[in-house]
Amino acid sequence: MHTSAQFDNKIALWKQEMELPWSKLKYKLVQSNLAKYLGQNQMRVLDAGGGNGLDSVPFAGQGHFVDLVDYSQEMLADARQRAAQVNAQARVATHLADVRDVSKLFPDLQFDLILCHNVLQYIDDVPTLMRAFSGLLKPDGIISVVSINRYSAPYHAAFLDGNFAEAGNLLNSHTSRTKIFDTNIVSYSADEISEIMNSFGMITEKDYGIRCLCDYWGDNERKSDPGVFEQIERLEFALTELHPYKLLARFFQIIARKV
Repeated sequence: MHTSAQFDNKIALWKQEMELPWSKLKYKLVQSNLAKYLGQNQMRVLDAGGGNGLDSVPFAGQGHFVDLVDYSQEMLADARQRAAQVNAQARVATHLADVRDVSKLFPDLQFDLILCHNVLQYIDDVPTLMRAFSGLLKPDGIISVVSINRYSAPYHAAFLDGNFAEAGNLLNSHTSRTKIFDTNIVSYSADEISEIMNSFGMITEKDYGIRCLCDYWGDNERKSDPGVFEQIERLEFALTELHPYKLLARFFQIIARKV
């Protein structure tokens, strides 16, 4: 498991990255996919490893209650500020803790929705975490998991970095390196994670590909052109649920329901 210091030291760089069009697109795709499975009732939402609340604060803005767990004090402070900007600070509770301790944090509470976005690549024991989530999810509750797709790693190395030797090494590896946080990460396929989730009673409704095309077109200057990116965005929304295109997306999203 990685330490909070590794993330705190890179937060400024991460925030810059989140302002880029393709980072914003990722959140738009994830939110659009998830919305298909949510009703109109008020929800209790757990954002596990939720950082500064980019995924969960919008739910608080819609009237839902959010518990956001992260081990970066700076990220949590940013989340509280973000909640205040949408007058939702009373509906966002932040918890400074390791995501692996979620069961201890909420021994008598269950959630309608759990978000686990961009966390698994930093976790040593995914089955144990999924077991904890299953215990915290209400019957018929929804969980959304987003993580780096391991099938994308060789393409990412080849197309974006021009590193063909590394692309070859990644063909049979689950481990790669993230530039922003400068640390090793472990990536999985959607099928691998779905199998684990299903074993704990969180049955996959559907899996999606997030950014099926954008990451493999490495011309950031052209991608920054609003007219060009509008065309990319339309394609991404069309591709997100289409097999086999979603299999090579940079990220996968799994939507599952507790039985």
